Amino acid sequence: MNWFKSSVIIGAAVGMIALATACESATVVPSTPTSLPTPTIRVAPSATPIPPTPAPTLTRTVVPTQAPTLTRTPVVTSTPSPKDMLLAAFTKALASLKTYRVEVPQENRYIAVQLPDRFLQEGMDGILKIGDRLWVASPQGLRIGSGSTPFFDRANINWYKDQFAQSSQVVLLGPGTAEGVACIGYSANFTMTKANPPKTPGGTPEISQIPVPVKIWFATVDGYPRRIEIGPPQSLTINFFDLNDPFTIVPPQ
Repeated sequence: MNWFKSSVIIGAAVGMIALATACESATVVPSTPTSLPTPTIRVAPSATPIPPTPAPTLTRTVVPTQAPTLTRTPVVTSTPSPKDMLLAAFTKALASLKTYRVEVPQENRYIAVQLPDRFLQEGMDGILKIGDRLWVASPQGLRIGSGSTPFFDRANINWYKDQFAQSSQVVLLGPGTAEGVACIGYSANFTMTKANPPKTPGGTPEISQIPVPVKIWFATVDGYPRRIEIGPPQSLTINFFDLNDPFTIVPPQ
């Protein structure tokens, strides 16, 4: 029994020595490494659902159209007639003209005028007219009455305005001068009454209507009348001066 154990121990020892010797003498060949398997990554689902990617929208490029062109219709303004221009000149002058004097060289007559209806003949027989009433100085004293006074009509700028307004045709004369003052002139024919002497002694005068050319000149600097030319056949010149002088025509006491 003891021998057997001893034999086994001895045999085991001999075997271990032989194994150790074999290990020291053996050549170790390294093994070829193998590829590691690719790990599989699992993505946990998100708690918030991801919205689907919207489909691309087509952006339309708008080509600007040409703005419509406006065709401007020309405004045709009518040129005022010479008559309209003349009546406008009267209106402008009478808006601020209050007093003036006139000279009639052919009659050696001077008349002071206070618009609208006061006239005083100066330098001759004293004749005063206010409205329809006349005061005439005479050797017998002052006479009061009424009557026609053509020389006062010819001094009245309002009378000319009415006569030109009734004329069928007014002509623009254009630029001119009166006593060195630059003016613009107009003309028309007035219908005037002419009294022809009777053909027989003691007979009745013959009355006729005749056209008489009349020219009027307005100063361009202030618009006031400066000269009126009447005729032919009877030629008269009425010159305006002392425009807006401070005087007053009053009836005699």
